Amino acid sequence: MKTNIVKSFCFLAACLVLAGCEEKFGEGVTLKDIQTGEDVRVNMGDKVKAQAWPVPWDCTDYKFTWESADPTIATVDNYGKITPVDVGNTVVYVSQGSIKKEIPVEVYEITLQEKLVALGVKGLWLFEDASNLFKASAGKDLMPVGTGFTQVDGPSKRKKAVSLPCSEKIDGVWQHNHLICEHGFAPNGGGAKYVNEFTIVVDCKFPGGPTETPTWQNGKYYSLYQTYLDNSSDADFFWRPGGDFGITGSYTGKSKDGEELNHLFVKDTWYRFVIVVKLGNELKYYMNGVAYDARSQGSLDGERAWRPEGVLLFADEDGENGQGFPLIVSAVGIFDKALTEVEAKSLGGL
Repeated sequence: MKTNIVKSFCFLAACLVLAGCEEKFGEGVTLKDIQTGEDVRVNMGDKVKAQAWPVPWDCTDYKFTWESADPTIATVDNYGKITPVDVGNTVVYVSQGSIKKEIPVEVYEITLQEKLVALGVKGLWLFEDASNLFKASAGKDLMPVGTGFTQVDGPSKRKKAVSLPCSEKIDGVWQHNHLICEHGFAPNGGGAKYVNEFTIVVDCKFPGGPTETPTWQNGKYYSLYQTYLDNSSDADFFWRPGGDFGITGSYTGKSKDGEELNHLFVKDTWYRFVIVVKLGNELKYYMNGVAYDARSQGSLDGERAWRPEGVLLFADEDGENGQGFPLIVSAVGIFDKALTEVEAKSLGGL
């Protein structure tokens, strides 16, 4: 028994001595080649990591350098993460010393229009036709009220937008520029008279302001829609540079994950709003794919319901809208139903 213990001890000691003499894993192994993964195909708005490995596989003495052949199509960081910039094809290079490999990259885009159509959009306006700015891609054409509507550049070089003049006083009289949307929706959602279930999607930005991140004290509000067709009431969804969005009594307070909302909207920055309404049951706001709690759900056939005859877009009755600065809008989509949270989040952001 004693002999076996001694033998075991001697064997363990020998192993420890040998282990102390061994080289560390990969030490002294020279990089001979770079193996790359599959070609990269990435949707606009997403990011993906390109794959590359050292050859031999156990080489540890390497540090890859990454480079994009065309940063106007896609950029790549020091770790191989690819960020799309525009639709097209390019390659990214991964290298070390004289060893250099390329990985083809295709940037594509699932457009907002494709997403909305797949979800059953009933009204869609993209402002792409300069000769008919308010032409509908689905539903009826919008009807402008006022003057000064112009086509401008949208969120990318392939997209256009409309510049909506703010409400302003001319010779002491408020000029309420806005758009009339005859949506054609029948009363729904359990009410007797009005449209109580609907969703509206708006891509927009504000181009001006006295500071880079204006505060609400500057008095600037931006209205997305107004339910009173004679524009005789306060608008029914505002966003303001001071950090929240919604309507009186139902401005956002926290994200749906409980995070306190403290969002200062930055000028010349695009935002995607999705407002999901089931009056008496549910009112949800989404901004760039993030869900926020609304504080009140409204009542059936109440003032927040859409009239069957239509709804006013970007309208407010007393000149709050913009107050000196226009609103730039690149897309509006409407549904006669409340999108699910999965559907709303699938629209993403800008």
